[in-house]
Amino acid sequence: MQPRVRTDRPGPRTTRDLVLTALRARGPLSRADLARYAGVAPSTISGVVQDLLGAGLVVASGHKPAHQSSHGPSHRGDTAPPGRPGLSVTLNPRLGAVAGIEFCFDELRVLLCDLAHNVIGTAKCELPRAHGSDTALAAAGRLVGEALAAAGLSRDALIGAGVSVPGPVSRHPDAVTPSAILPGWHGVTAAEIAVALGVAVSIDNDSNLAALGEHVWGAGRGCDDSVTLKFHYGIGCGLFVNGTLVRGSGGAGEIGHIAVDERGPLCRCGKRGCLETYASISAIMEALRPQHGELTLAQLMRLLAVRDPGAVRVVGDAAELVGLHLAAVCNLLAPRRVIVTGPMAQAGELVLEPIGTAVRRRVAPNAVPEIVLGALGKRNTALGAIALALDETDWLPQKRPLRSHPLSIRLNGHQRTTETIELHNTNTLCYVVVYFSRFGYRWWSDHDMVTSG
Repeated sequence: MQPRVRTDRPGPRTTRDLVLTALRARGPLSRADLARYAGVAPSTISGVVQDLLGAGLVVASGHKPAHQSSHGPSHRGDTAPPGRPGLSVTLNPRLGAVAGIEFCFDELRVLLCDLAHNVIGTAKCELPRAHGSDTALAAAGRLVGEALAAAGLSRDALIGAGVSVPGPVSRHPDAVTPSAILPGWHGVTAAEIAVALGVAVSIDNDSNLAALGEHVWGAGRGCDDSVTLKFHYGIGCGLFVNGTLVRGSGGAGEIGHIAVDERGPLCRCGKRGCLETYASISAIMEALRPQHGELTLAQLMRLLAVRDPGAVRVVGDAAELVGLHLAAVCNLLAPRRVIVTGPMAQAGELVLEPIGTAVRRRVAPNAVPEIVLGALGKRNTALGAIALALDETDWLPQKRPLRSHPLSIRLNGHQRTTETIELHNTNTLCYVVVYFSRFGYRWWSDHDMVTSG
């Protein structure tokens, strides 16, 4: 199986583990897809899948495999499309959940997915503009707990989390690179974040994870070679080459810190004349301040919506400058697709057209990429964080359910009859999953008491 994110962890060795790893990272897959990923005969895959179905570790899904479905992961409660049942199989969604945590400069977003890649929870809050890591991590722990509780899950159900930060991340060990961009996060490591959140984490910068989100579920799906531009208060690129995210030793894709003029304005990174100082949202707002005063992002978008001449011109100039430097990236990597994301993507053709014009003027005629808007909106980075966690974790369900039968249970003082009950014993915990027709799924871990009639 071609890795989307390269890791030092040893790969799965058995066909069974290959199947479980593929389903964890890729979501719903057909048996034919699994046979290709594992490099074994379809008959072998059929036997493995039947064993996993019997063990309750995977379930048949009416959803199409990810490469055939519409943009984005599905939401819990989505119904299967009509047609032949069992188009694909997924990990049993009740085996656990994964969180995607996106730290922005002034906001925090959390998404929660089950192991069948269904979005089952969201939460967000504001952060102080100059926040430190302690404040942000405390808020993240609270939001993750709230999202889990709203989904009816305990902390034990969380098998991992992906974390996005709006600044450079170094590799080996994974840590936030000390820089003026994130002064309150100097040297914070993935291990320290894991301790604060109480779960294993994978971290990367926001541009890489926006690219990963679009590659897995959005406008980059099915395209092995792409450049995802994140156009916001900073400017960065996520790079996919031969289906794998290019991360380097840390800092790959930092297009926003290419020097436009070495004697230009001072950048937050400490250098002068970086692209961000001329073309980021902050630079656009500063250019418009003499005519419009202090602007918010929402006010800038309203000016563009009514085609204010000054706003259209300033944004167009900024987008053209971004396109000029993006063309150099395209000449080096020859991507098939450029995906424009971030808040400025909301401006649509007012940004896409000048970027496209600048790229087409400067890229070799036989290597001009398709230039499109991202498909996932504000969720792409948090979804990319989920995809990173699913790719990098070595968690696999190890044991089959111990029993499955109807049960009469007392819940909040009332006797309820369940439709299904499963008692699971995994490599991390023992838990009970009960389905009520009126209330949906409810979980009890081995720390709770369940009484049967």
